[in-house]
Amino acid sequence: MIRIVAAKEFTLLRRDPRVRLTAAILVIMLLVALVSAVARYQDVSQERAAAQEIINEQWNNQGEKNPHAAAHYGIYAIRPVTPLSFFETGVTAYSGVSIWLEAHRRNLPGGRPADDDTAAGRASELTGAYTLQVLLPLFIVLLAFQAFAGEREQGTLRQLLGTGVPAHALLLGKALGISAAVGLVIGPVLLLALVALLLTPGGLAEFPQALLMMLSYVAYGAIFLFLSLAISARMSSSQSALVALLAFWAVSSFVLPRFTSDLSSWLYPLPTSVQFERAIAEDLETGIDGVSAAERINERREQTLKLYKVEREADLPINFQGLIFSLQEELDAQVFGKHFNRLFNLMASQQSLYGIVSLASPRMAVELASMEWAGTSVSSQRDFADHAEVFRRDFIEVLNQDLTFNSTAGSTDYRSGPELWNKVGPYEYPGTDLGTVLSRSAPFMLVLVLWLVGSALSAWLAVRNLKVSV
Repeated sequence: MIRIVAAKEFTLLRRDPRVRLTAAILVIMLLVALVSAVARYQDVSQERAAAQEIINEQWNNQGEKNPHAAAHYGIYAIRPVTPLSFFETGVTAYSGVSIWLEAHRRNLPGGRPADDDTAAGRASELTGAYTLQVLLPLFIVLLAFQAFAGEREQGTLRQLLGTGVPAHALLLGKALGISAAVGLVIGPVLLLALVALLLTPGGLAEFPQALLMMLSYVAYGAIFLFLSLAISARMSSSQSALVALLAFWAVSSFVLPRFTSDLSSWLYPLPTSVQFERAIAEDLETGIDGVSAAERINERREQTLKLYKVEREADLPINFQGLIFSLQEELDAQVFGKHFNRLFNLMASQQSLYGIVSLASPRMAVELASMEWAGTSVSSQRDFADHAEVFRRDFIEVLNQDLTFNSTAGSTDYRSGPELWNKVGPYEYPGTDLGTVLSRSAPFMLVLVLWLVGSALSAWLAVRNLKVSV
């Protein structure tokens, strides 16, 4: 019986010219988004790889100079792109792609792609994720809103119920028939996207994330399918079912995300760049715990003189200036760490609020999960910034150690060369491991599961209680 109901539903949808037209539009938009993503990935990945190579060459070929001068010369860390980051761009347009790593200072990421585009260009950007998040549920609604309400209007629902079809068979049959129609449209495009991912350099490493992302969108589509069947079964007319479903789609897809974004910015406002820099400057001057850098340096000087059993810095077998630079790095890192962590925590609070409101919007839940799979979330941006900071501190310490142990106090003509620069090594961002991505996406996937269970239960109850008005 389930197979008969499914076949009937699928045949009716396949013959409907409105369905074919809507399906064609959806497929074209998905294909355009995917082709655009592949082209942009190839261009941007080549640009960033070439830029990082030039930067590394400049660092290694800077010639002989004092190690501390080299520390101020610095090096740029550029975040590489991944294929999935162009399917789901997330927050990358508003996050910097490069960080200048220099002595005594932690810099914010710079080079935001959004700064190079117009507001209209940013608003009109079409991605595969956005198409699925917004247009896939709309397509499902257009397929399913008449499933029961339409048969009630045509008078066939009474006949169908009169045959004694069990409620579960009726529900599953309708769901399978509509799912087959959706799969016929979306399936080949998604399969093509997976093949393109495998053929793209670096795509194989992201294949597990791509499969998990696809699973989240399957759940997302199923949520709207069961919600549509539930509303169609409860409404007296297909028109009222369509209005109710379109209202839910509009609120969950546009109103709630926008409202939550504005609310999170109001509840957890980020400091302006001037406020951020001023707060850092104040702590650098007074010390993070009220003890100034000068006091810390004097304390370290006394400890060092006592350790080497000498009375003056000039009698030390090492260059104490190098120790001062290392100590300043430690103190500066504490200050910058405090304010950067506060900034990142505010961003995390904004995202947490977005995640809480996703309980009322499946689109918000799948968006957050999708960004984690693609590595374009706030958390992944923080990973890049933190990794670059660890690299910065390590390479500055290498330079300070060379100055400390290979030069003498008061020496102004000490120089290092390529051998030291090569010890730093080129900057490489490894990305976030799959286990971390799974743990971060788990809350949003749980929300999708709750929505799926709730929508399926609602559909079951609505179909079980089907009544035909006289």
